[in-house]
Amino acid sequence: MKGKMLKRSVLVFLGVSVIVVLALIGTANAQGSALDKVDAFKNALTKAGFTPTEGRLRYQDFVKDSCQGKIPDTLANNPWPNTYMVIGFGSAEQPQDMFWQLGENEAVVLVGQTPPSAKFFSYQTFLIKLPGSTDRLGIPVGDSINIGTIRTTGPDKFNKPVVIIVTGNTETENRVRAAALKAGYPNAIINVEAISPAIGPLGKGNQGSVFALGHRIAVADNQAELLDYVQNPAAYYAVFRVTPNDQLDKQLAGHPEPVPVQRVRGTGQTEMALYPSLKELRQAILDTYAGMPGMELDTKIWTARTPDNREATIEKPYVGLQRGIQVLGASRDSNYLATYPYFRLRDGEDEFVIVYGVNHQTTGKVTYTSFSIYADKNQWFGLQDGTTTSPHYDGSGLPGDSARKYLCPDDPNKCGPDVQYLYAWKVARRCNGEPYCMEVRDEFTDIDGNAYTCNLYDYYTNPGIPTLLGPFDMNNADLFFLWRSYMEPATNIGPDDSELLYDRAIYFGPYFTKR
Repeated sequence: MKGKMLKRSVLVFLGVSVIVVLALIGTANAQGSALDKVDAFKNALTKAGFTPTEGRLRYQDFVKDSCQGKIPDTLANNPWPNTYMVIGFGSAEQPQDMFWQLGENEAVVLVGQTPPSAKFFSYQTFLIKLPGSTDRLGIPVGDSINIGTIRTTGPDKFNKPVVIIVTGNTETENRVRAAALKAGYPNAIINVEAISPAIGPLGKGNQGSVFALGHRIAVADNQAELLDYVQNPAAYYAVFRVTPNDQLDKQLAGHPEPVPVQRVRGTGQTEMALYPSLKELRQAILDTYAGMPGMELDTKIWTARTPDNREATIEKPYVGLQRGIQVLGASRDSNYLATYPYFRLRDGEDEFVIVYGVNHQTTGKVTYTSFSIYADKNQWFGLQDGTTTSPHYDGSGLPGDSARKYLCPDDPNKCGPDVQYLYAWKVARRCNGEPYCMEVRDEFTDIDGNAYTCNLYDYYTNPGIPTLLGPFDMNNADLFFLWRSYMEPATNIGPDDSELLYDRAIYFGPYFTKR
């Protein structure tokens, strides 16, 4: 009897399992690609009184465009494989098509598929210019839709269907959502980014603000999958603006989106317990290169001046809006620390920088962190292969191996337990096979593998007419580092920098003694 009951139980279990699997397969097949329902979505929008206008999502190479005089600076971006995609409604051939305006009762809609597996991704709209002003701001209108907050299906957030509605009108939001539901999209994948008119007045022409929407993907697990995603955006996304007809426009009036509630930074948990070990690492680095001249660089929130003497800072977007200063498209998903003053790495000189600190990913304070080297005080462009991210701070070794090189080079077992949370990298013109060393390059390669020359331009002496200053020369380049610390898992927003131990850098060489 017991054997028959066991056999029957097993059969029932297997039968239920098959039904569950078939149900899941049926759900996946029924769901299909989000693009399958775009036509039905547009038809539902049209019946609701909206007119959809086609746009596009495309890759934006800020470094190449700046090096070719198409935009004044890179907004402190890096070359490919840094990945930033933007939406546009103008000519696909012009970098400026990333800028657009939005009527009070309109919406911008993205329908598509989230990126392949990566450490981080986000979608974020930025206020670029206020009505009647030519001053660039780059203020995020609120917190981003990111890997921690996005609404989609499945146990993870990658390669999943998504609908994103960007609007400044609550009633428009409701009606566009209703059209999406009518087209067959589940409510679980619908995301809304609200643009409150209190942040950026809506409208067309001189009455409206100018916006841009960026889609960021960082530290992909499979570079080939990311490349396909970026090079073939039409296979993954449909983008359109929806404009109400005159009758509907009157019905929608007077329903502005409120100012979004921001996520709270910080957990109260700090990295200060590691401070004594960090100081030991600093001293070990100084002792290692005791015979060389050098200078400890300062680290603080990045602040710069544009050639027309405007202040730019990457911190507190709403404060930047109030003060009328540039925030350069920085989101609250990260914080941005930089070195001061500028330094140089020249051929023929024995000079390098040791970048060191706490690996904030191993302490649990971030999803990932990175350091990047930048050139030029006006165009702020990252150098090719000039970024190292926390998943790779120790290559294929154990966490802390790059720091053990200084703290206990003869016997790794002599290092204390805190070493697993530390890192230390050399940055130089030539690494000569040395481990944990970033070799600074002055060549540039685009997403298609094509080399290009980077030129410097003056956008300010003759506004609107970029003046060629000459090719980039590494030997005369003003260099600095930027650290990014992306998204604390506990809060889904960038960490509070006061809870971090600041990353540091020490320059070794003759630059500051021979100036």
